[in-house]
This record gives sequence, structure tokens and C-alpha cells, in this order.
Amino acid sequence: MRRLEHIVAPGEQVHLVTREHGVVLVRPFFRALGFVGLFGGAAYELAGSPAPATLRWATAVVALAVVAVSAVGFGRTVARWYQRRLVVSDRRALLLSGTMSRRMATIPLAALGDLEIDVPGWGKPLHYGSVVVSADGKRGPLFGLERLPDPDLLMALLLGLGAPMPRPRRMAAPLGLRRRRISA
Repeated sequence: MRRLEHIVAPGEQVHLVTREHGVVLVRPFFRALGFVGLFGGAAYELAGSPAPATLRWATAVVALAVVAVSAVGFGRTVARWYQRRLVVSDRRALLLSGTMSRRMATIPLAALGDLEIDVPGWGKPLHYGSVVVSADGKRGPLFGLERLPDPDLLMALLLGLGAPMPRPRRMAAPLGLRRRRISA
């Protein structure tokens, strides 16, 4: 929360800081694992073959380059996921992203129209989904985040914070404590 002090206005209270569900990393992980297995296995098999040494070395260098690019790509995906955060305060929702250059998108809670939850097939058992909002005539997932953890709790928070606060009613004093005018 210390890093958010320069983003929120004085008196603004942060209620939630979250990022997308970790399931967004599953596909990039298996893609990188597939490249490592495929090209690493091909280089291993070719190393034991009777092919000329020049071909074996060239294939090993190409396989190493593909594996390295795949691993670096997966590392960048993890870093991008880690740096991308959704912040909900009592006044607005913010999306923070970027490592070297920081980017911030914001929408006031009062501008959020209709809210609904969209949970895909695997979202129910893994507790992820998206909160679909209507704002300025457009409809879509909040900041394009489609795999947020516990979208029902996020929607309840947005509804609770976006609702106007009821004015306190003036309560009548109990019968024994009413003011009486005493005439003398």
C-alpha cells in the first residue's frame, strides 16, 4: 500500500488491490514448456546421431536460441502479469501496469453503469471470471480483465462503493428525554 500513496488522492481510501488470476499463466507456461521439450529433445536426439558435427552444432545453437527466446518470453509474461494490478478505492477503479514505464487507467465509480458477472466453464471451480460493466455507452470487461479472482466479491464491492450513501435520518428523542418548556 505504501507504493499507492502517490496515486490516490488525499482522503481516498483503497479497498482492494488485486491482479488477474494465476490461471492466465497456464497457457504461456505450457507453450514455453512445449518449445523447450520439442527443440531440446530434437537437439538431444541429433547430438547422438551420425550427422556431421557442423550440422549438430548448428542445430544445437538454433535449439538453444529458440529455448532461450521462449524462456525470456515466458519471463516477460510473468512480469507483465505481476505488475498489472487492479486498485479499487472509494471513488474510482484504477488499472496500473508497466515496469519501466508506468501506465494508469482510471474510471470513476459513479460512471459505472450496469454490472454483471461472466464466469467461463473453468471459472466456477477455480473462482475466476470477469465483471462486465457498461460505461459511456460501451459494454465490456472492466479494463479488459477477463480472469479476475472472485468476481462476485469484486462486483459486490463495486456496487457497495458506487451506491449513494443514505442520508442519516433524524431520530426522535425517547419519550423521557424530550425537551419540555417550563413556564414560570
